[in-house]
Amino acid sequence: MSTLPFLLRLAARAGTVFLAGLYFLILAGELSSRPSGAQAEFRDWAGILLLTTCIVGMVVAWRHELAGALLSLATLIVFALVVQFHNYALIAVVALPGLCYLADWMVRHRETGHHA
Repeated sequence: MSTLPFLLRLAARAGTVFLAGLYFLILAGELSSRPSGAQAEFRDWAGILLLTTCIVGMVVAWRHELAGALLSLATLIVFALVVQFHNYALIAVVALPGLCYLADWMVRHRETGHHA
């Protein structure tokens, strides 16, 4: 096994663990500190659902790189559009694990000669 796929997978998994932990800490803080009587808007719930799906995609990619990477990246794009989130630098950071999983899948399939 060559070094590049190993490093891509390691970076993707480390990024997944970091982002998942950070996301769930932020989510717990957000849900526990909501003022009583404050109503969450559709965009709030849509954002929570989409980011949770993005994280789930990253976790799925541990076993199924292509499916998990595509789920994670597609959900992140939908999140940016629905929530109208314009901090593209942050979106790029969150996309890194999915991009690493995708690159890992592409390199592994090129090395083994599999064509999906």
